[in-house]
Amino acid sequence: MRASMAEFFDYQWLVESSDAASLLAELALDTRPALAVIERLRRNLPKERAQLVVEQLDLRRRAAAKFGDFADRMFFTPVHLEQATDRWIARYKAARLASVASGGVVHDYCCGIGGDALALAAAAPCTAYDRSAVASLLAAANVRRIVSEQASFAAQTADVAACAPHADEPWHVDPDRRAGGARTTTLEHFSPSQLVIDRWRARSANGAVKLAPASQVPPSWLAAGEAEWITSRRECRQAVVWFGQLARHAGFRRATIIPAGDGAAGSSFAAIPAAAAEVALAPGRFLFDPDPSLHAAKLIGALANERNLATLGRGGAYLTGDASWRDSLLQIFEVLDCLPMRSHDLAKYLAGRGVGRVEIKKRGVAVDPDRLRQRLKLRGDNEATIVLTRIEQRQIAIVVRRPPRGP
Repeated sequence: MRASMAEFFDYQWLVESSDAASLLAELALDTRPALAVIERLRRNLPKERAQLVVEQLDLRRRAAAKFGDFADRMFFTPVHLEQATDRWIARYKAARLASVASGGVVHDYCCGIGGDALALAAAAPCTAYDRSAVASLLAAANVRRIVSEQASFAAQTADVAACAPHADEPWHVDPDRRAGGARTTTLEHFSPSQLVIDRWRARSANGAVKLAPASQVPPSWLAAGEAEWITSRRECRQAVVWFGQLARHAGFRRATIIPAGDGAAGSSFAAIPAAAAEVALAPGRFLFDPDPSLHAAKLIGALANERNLATLGRGGAYLTGDASWRDSLLQIFEVLDCLPMRSHDLAKYLAGRGVGRVEIKKRGVAVDPDRLRQRLKLRGDNEATIVLTRIEQRQIAIVVRRPPRGP
């Protein structure tokens, strides 16, 4: 469906009108095509508002992955949903920011629809800012609906580059990475710029900057703060540079995994990037697939050194060793066999074991898993997991299995 051309007052109607609330509740489970629903709504609504209602229903369904059961009470725009921090990462970040607030206000700059502000407002008094009047309207509505009507929260429409926190008030910013039209990972094209953010740091040291995982973090920030890469829902979702008291280990990098859901345990590892001390030219008893946050933070070698593991090949993407490690940052496999990565050899090996279904994982090799499955001509009732990778110049296939879950 083409995005609506709604104006601010249309979003205001969506948020505040009892008619809009009734329509959203009534149509939440409607499975008809969007155009059919719009046609029905057009009997009583202008085209823009009919489209806005249907778009909002679609966005709420898509937002469930980020916000769980909060999503069906929230308001979004397509771009702001894409940019929003998910519920679980936001809660993790808010706890750290609230710990240095000392009862004062936490400032959330470039708040969007309030992904981070929801968690911040639940943990401390919070003021959020965005240059988009629609975004600040939706952020305020989302906090009222999810946190409380009485939450100590305010949303302001403002050019954040002209704002600044008061001394000793912690702050969080999610710079606009599309300020020039196209998405960028270079801070000089962000809004607010590095210059503005450094001015905030001079005024109030306790701050956090949210970045895309692939962003080029300035060396001065890496030295002064703690850069953390965070995985949620099986992907590295964002980087955060913590400053002041928020940086637990200044100059370190941190990799963190935060599971979606309440009560699930995460894991974190902080170190200075280092090359692995040991390099293996063949897999040991166990193979470990490091979490994406470890790759993004360039901490594979440092973790290998701490756990007495080896990288599979010099600079390899997998770790290996003869001791088992239970850590959500490392997906563990028991090694069964290792073969050259030739489809003929693999097909023969799997046929001899009656394997009819394979899970294929790969790093460092240009292989299409679906095309490989076709060439393997699988037959049988058994299952197998194959890891395709390289050791130096050799491309190999490692047959593995997941060990039983233990304490």
